[in-house]
Amino acid sequence: MKTQHRQVIPSLVATLLLGVATGLQAQNGAVPLPDPKIPGFHFPEAEATIMNWVFTWTTNGSTLNLPPKETLAATEKAFANVHLHGWGIWTALTTETEQVFEGQKLRVFETWPTPDDLITAGAKPDGLKAFFALPPSRSTPQSFRQFDHVKGTRGGVLKRGAGASFHGEETVTGFVKYDPSAARHITEQGLLKKATLNALMNAGANQVPAFPSTALALKPVFQTLTGLAGGRYYPLPVWTGPPSEPQAWPSEKWGNWVWIDIQNGGQGKGETDKTGSADGSSRTDATTYPLSSFIHYKLDAAQASALNEAKASVLKKSGGTVARAPATAQAGDYTVLVGMHVAGRETTRWTWQTFWWAPQADQPPLPSSPKIADLRPAQLQGAARHYAMALAYSNLAPTDPYVGGANVGESLYAYNPYLEAEFGPSILPDSIPGYDANGKVVANNVGVQTNCMSCHGAANYTNGSIITAPAYSGDRYISLDDPRFRGTLQVDFLWSLPGNAK
Repeated sequence: MKTQHRQVIPSLVATLLLGVATGLQAQNGAVPLPDPKIPGFHFPEAEATIMNWVFTWTTNGSTLNLPPKETLAATEKAFANVHLHGWGIWTALTTETEQVFEGQKLRVFETWPTPDDLITAGAKPDGLKAFFALPPSRSTPQSFRQFDHVKGTRGGVLKRGAGASFHGEETVTGFVKYDPSAARHITEQGLLKKATLNALMNAGANQVPAFPSTALALKPVFQTLTGLAGGRYYPLPVWTGPPSEPQAWPSEKWGNWVWIDIQNGGQGKGETDKTGSADGSSRTDATTYPLSSFIHYKLDAAQASALNEAKASVLKKSGGTVARAPATAQAGDYTVLVGMHVAGRETTRWTWQTFWWAPQADQPPLPSSPKIADLRPAQLQGAARHYAMALAYSNLAPTDPYVGGANVGESLYAYNPYLEAEFGPSILPDSIPGYDANGKVVANNVGVQTNCMSCHGAANYTNGSIITAPAYSGDRYISLDDPRFRGTLQVDFLWSLPGNAK
């Protein structure tokens, strides 16, 4: 009998983080990003400081006019500064607060509002104030909307870019969140209202009002643990690195699983199961990891119902074949955080960090590295330390200018295995070739050749009549004054604005 494998279907929903002047002890409301007390970490950091790090790192210090030893030291220091900054943001936003929902403390990012929260709040006189006064709760999972930005699909959803059948066994769902300062900006400027976006565009504006430097936008994705083997074990596909030849790389091709024990058993310390038998027959103690090694929470009845609706929506929109129906979520089921995109408006092109759960968190594969893992601060503890990181503070090396640059230099890849790895060329229609570290031409048209900054650099709002409007692409240079933006409204790198505006 052929072994049934679990498949993860990425769900991309950008979560906007909303900040207010409350602390970790707040009973209600969105908790602003706290200070994690990491030496050398500041948020927001000055744009000039960050860009100096990036320039030194991506040029290997070639413009410093220092002796070789000092040049190497400066380059290594810049690399460390950039990656410590990403880890600092992760440490802060995953910190537990004193807010409690269903008997479990909420982490900072869980207290932030979603686009739907802001749309609802914006329709009321005291919208944000009233929202922040609500009792603690968790956001409702949603199905993905990212394919709406693919050319030819606006107003609809394209089949999975990899061209594979849609098995429907599992769906990774999530939500977009904004921190308090981003949420306030969105609400005050009406950026989730199509009427506002149309008015700006029709008045000749090129760009929505820029977000403050404190703004954060998140895209967390979760996997709900249903259909447990033996009533306690769940086989989760895990990333062990990109394929040797760049191609769409969905989770059914990864060939590695870990078993999550909801009773917190297991001795997993990096080993994976190469079979992932749904009945649990291939599971060993060495490939089993406790639930506590994941950021997780337990579903209530309303969340389970919403999750089932989200799964049904994905199945309906995909237009693909269904090998077997997804297991129905129930109150009391656990859901685990498998990945998260994090963007900060500290620089004009934002800083981009992406995180995913890794069985070998000390030795993560590309697009992360052991060198990046070694820079995790001591303040990062518990389940949050079990995640790998990749970041995109530049499209290319050497780093490119904001305007007037060219698509030359080494391609820098930063993607989330649970989000972009499955993308094929049809999902990345605006891709153009680039170069690898050896100067060889590379297609840069699949998910494992993407860069967060490139995809989001294309973010725009249009009424759909501008067929040249930028869309998703692999890693590439995009000038902020790219002529393809003519007739569109740039949305400060946030696809979540046009994707959720009503």
